[in-house]
Amino acid sequence: MRSVLTAVLLIPLLAFAEVPTLKVGDAVPKLQLNDQHDKPFPLPADTRLLVFTADKSAAEMINGLLKQQPADYMSQRKMVYIADISAMPGFITSMVALPKMRDYAYRIAIGAEKEQTEMLPRAVDSVTVIGVESGKVKSIQQFKETEVNQLSVALN
Repeated sequence: MRSVLTAVLLIPLLAFAEVPTLKVGDAVPKLQLNDQHDKPFPLPADTRLLVFTADKSAAEMINGLLKQQPADYMSQRKMVYIADISAMPGFITSMVALPKMRDYAYRIAIGAEKEQTEMLPRAVDSVTVIGVESGKVKSIQQFKETEVNQLSVALN
């Protein structure tokens, strides 16, 4: 009886347990994401760059760069773009954000639920670029709006 009571009391605490942020040397997590067309988007095994955004200004920055690139830009670089849209109100997501994203010529892996991308490093108004080698995190860089030129260099 005592162990059952202990388990019942600990369950709410586990719900608030913080997920460790990905760091250099960690294995890239197996993410279960869909793209902006609601199609499954597993990370390819040969991924070399993960580009991650978690807010509107960062998304605008990377989308501004990607729109200027040729259609094969991301595939040549073995790059995957992940957007965390979990904080966005559902109405805005379904009526504005996703329809806009569907017009992009490139795929975006969508983190619709907080738990899907909470391990990815993030900073306010910043694009996070995670270098990957052999399935492990090789580097982590973050770029603010004023560093768009540095972001462009990092992607190339």
